Amino acid sequence: MKKKGQAAMEFLMTYGWAILVVLAAIAALAYFGVLNPSRFLPETCQLPAGLVCVGGKASVDGVNDRVELGFRNELGFSVNVTGVTDSDTADECDTSSVEACVGTACTPAAVPTVFQNGQQGIVRLSCSNDVSSGNRFSQDVSIQYKNVQTGVTHSAALSVTGTAS
Repeated sequence: MKKKGQAAMEFLMTYGWAILVVLAAIAALAYFGVLNPSRFLPETCQLPAGLVCVGGKASVDGVNDRVELGFRNELGFSVNVTGVTDSDTADECDTSSVEACVGTACTPAAVPTVFQNGQQGIVRLSCSNDVSSGNRFSQDVSIQYKNVQTGVTHSAALSVTGTAS
């Protein structure tokens, strides 16, 4: 009986130390940021049905503290974008200034701006908080727009995640 107990104890001690070394290695990788889960999250731009993100992601400019996203109006009617506001004040970017322009290469104009059905546009957010290059960025904003034909006001929730360049 003693031989079996000794073998069991040696087994537990040998593999116990091996498990401890593996856990220490994982802890070291997590401490130094190698296992940071935000590094593996995709860059996204999510809008509700009818408004489509062009390119599928937003451009986050860490040098100029600016977020730029392209979208296309596929609502079936023209909209007048009346404003873009920060949905969560705890986020990294406050909407200190908002610009919108029609087309892909255009001169920005202050909101309100009319977007025809099928027309592409760009919304630029100037951030008052520092957006550091290389860091992950996540922002929830709300786009307020009005149906040009009916005058009904709507709000679209926008979620942007990406890495600042």
